[in-house]
Amino acid sequence: MVERLQKSKKGATFVDLDGTLLAANSMHIFMIHLPWMLLRRKAVGAHIASLWWMGLRTLHAISHRSMKWHLTKSARRHLLDSDWEWLASRMARRINHTVTDYVDAPRLSECSVYIATAAMEEYAAPLARLLGYDGVVATRFTEDKKDYLEMRGSAKLAGIQELQRDKELRLESFITDHTDDFPTASAYPGLTILLNPSKKTAAIFRRGGVTRYL
Repeated sequence: MVERLQKSKKGATFVDLDGTLLAANSMHIFMIHLPWMLLRRKAVGAHIASLWWMGLRTLHAISHRSMKWHLTKSARRHLLDSDWEWLASRMARRINHTVTDYVDAPRLSECSVYIATAAMEEYAAPLARLLGYDGVVATRFTEDKKDYLEMRGSAKLAGIQELQRDKELRLESFITDHTDDFPTASAYPGLTILLNPSKKTAAIFRRGGVTRYL
């Protein structure tokens, strides 16, 4: 009975973003464009602050997480939906077609597709819509910095499993290139697919039972 119910669930493919779906780092793209977008919205103070936080990160004076929270806070305050959509369109120029060809393969035509990423939801969601995907598991902004949880490692696994329960999904495949995703790969070793792994990365994932490559 349980097996029959599992088979009746809709299949879903989850795809990591940076270095997997994108042949680039989405945060770097965001950082390049953010100061200009803030100036375009006449948010001069936020423009200066964004350069300040980036500078502190370059000097290793703050963590990546801290910089990301501050930049997201400024961006959410001043940017419009159209700005996030424009940014997503720039990211779409760096799409890895090896991944999209796999996701769009006929055998997966009935599957939902979700981006599963530590990147911020603010641009991951419009990118998913632009690509015609069903949604994202991504880092959500919190007003209280101490509650800010990046969707990586075990947090990403928990996010994927929560979405599975809410949408009644059956995981069909999970595609990644990054060792941060080892917890998810360990939970679904037979369904995880590695993209161009180095020997070291492949060895790490192989210990978790992952043997499929794209």
